[in-house]
Amino acid sequence: MASKKKSKQHGSNKLHGHYCRICGEHKANEKFSGKGHAAHICKACATLSPAERSEQTTLRKIEGMAFRYLSEQEIKWLRGKMNDKRPEVSEAARNTHGMKFPRYERSQIKKGLTAFSLELFLHGEVWDEWGDEIPVHVRVEMDDTGLIRRTDYDAPENGRETEITIDRQDARRFLKAVIHELDALFWDEDLSDAGPDDDDFDPFSDEDTDEAEDETAPEPVPAEQGEPERPPDESRLPLWSLCLELNNGEDKAMTFYNQMHDEPQSLYWSLMEWFETDGNDIVEDEYESDVLTPEE
Repeated sequence: MASKKKSKQHGSNKLHGHYCRICGEHKANEKFSGKGHAAHICKACATLSPAERSEQTTLRKIEGMAFRYLSEQEIKWLRGKMNDKRPEVSEAARNTHGMKFPRYERSQIKKGLTAFSLELFLHGEVWDEWGDEIPVHVRVEMDDTGLIRRTDYDAPENGRETEITIDRQDARRFLKAVIHELDALFWDEDLSDAGPDDDDFDPFSDEDTDEAEDETAPEPVPAEQGEPERPPDESRLPLWSLCLELNNGEDKAMTFYNQMHDEPQSLYWSLMEWFETDGNDIVEDEYESDVLTPEE
């Protein structure tokens, strides 16, 4: 008796009706003809043209790939559908592929890509290797000829600029590592610029805001020569910015005003190591560290 009761309970969990392989829905049995029932095609989908049914079948197949293991043959098929002439199919294939292989598209973008030059600007507090915060207001420029120029805006005017020249091959390896190892090309996508005030704002605070409204707005601070252009509605400089001149003829520029991230700080200290050693004694392995840096 117990086994029959268990069997009855188990049967009650089954989906009623029949599955259509075209639209991917479970429908009542009366929604299928005799032949459609055997072919798993409902009456509505049976009225579709062969091309429409083929497209719907392909979409169902792509959707089913998102959360299961794919063989090499299936991966090849899915990547082929990313260039399908049917917009819905190609979009679905790209979405599913992006879920399964999130770094693939970036790897394709970076393939064969390097930088001719970079320009890094920092104006804020950065962490040193001992965990102390130090203020910096610098610009560092580097190109694939091996020239590295540092402009320290906090230094006396007659000693602001420092230049060194490193081996051209080392400079190219460094610039390549910035793209392929640090993923600097995607920092504007990966890093948020939401300031702490954006998260801490309390609309129900009892704080008196009248006093703040009466405060005199600060005078705009003129930018030093060569500094990044400031937005028209702000007088402050960005906390950091990075510009990359790429070998495909494009320039990649990003500017952040509200957060100083670890990534530009890491790049900054890697560049500073060249000045500590004057460009000598570089490491031999291109990918021994995050970026190519001089050996201590």
